[in-house]
Amino acid sequence: MVTRFYGTLKQWQNLLAGLAVLLFLAVLFLSFLPSYDVGYNTLQAPSRSHWLGTNDIGQDVLTGILTALPNTVLVAVLASLMALFLAIVMAANAAIAKGWVAALILRLVDILHIIPSILVLLLFAAWIQPGFLGMILLIGLTSWHDDVRVLRALILRERTRENVAFARQMGAGWGYCLWRHILPSVWPAITGLFVQHIRQSTMKVAGLGFLGLTDPRLVTWGSMMQDALDYLHMSAALWLLLPPGLCLCLFLLLALALGRRLERYSLAEERDLS
Repeated sequence: MVTRFYGTLKQWQNLLAGLAVLLFLAVLFLSFLPSYDVGYNTLQAPSRSHWLGTNDIGQDVLTGILTALPNTVLVAVLASLMALFLAIVMAANAAIAKGWVAALILRLVDILHIIPSILVLLLFAAWIQPGFLGMILLIGLTSWHDDVRVLRALILRERTRENVAFARQMGAGWGYCLWRHILPSVWPAITGLFVQHIRQSTMKVAGLGFLGLTDPRLVTWGSMMQDALDYLHMSAALWLLLPPGLCLCLFLLLALALGRRLERYSLAEERDLS
């Protein structure tokens, strides 16, 4: 059983390593892209020189989509990792600690559930107009509380297992038990929550850009769609609005397919363990 748990943890590490390599290659590829500068050919239809046309200030739409790729996807992934890390830390302390520490964490989570996180996100985004790092911090800090109670219930279940009780009798601390026994056993649920966070964070990044609440210099698929709203009555909307919208839909579908694949893998692991 422990071997299978470590296998699940290894799959998650491989997934993160593969994701890091892909993001590194994407950033390396973007470094060779032409600059996203203004030009004189405004609202030009797709052609050989501009495959997806140009916008109202002469910027190439294809270059803009590729430039917005890390600003949308990388922000969503890093914000999801931050939110999930905070949720795991809070849930572990709420499940293992006793007395006022656990009560304080649970009351804080209850308060954050009462206040709509999307409202807090919009208010702070309108106030500071975050850039790349600001978006990561803002989305991560307003999303972690959603998973605390779920993870706490899973940790409470796993802390009663025989392997955890035996490790405690041998003198192991809760930190050791959490890292070597509890987290590997709940890792399938953590991967599912991570993929769910990626979908939600991507929509938040695109939504803030679409509403114009981010740094104007930060190009995202949402901000590109927002720039196309003034031309909905023109044929230019076909190459200004559809390409970033399709890229956003395709990435969300990819994340959904990844989540379903991880869910099937987790169910197969549970059947093997039973």
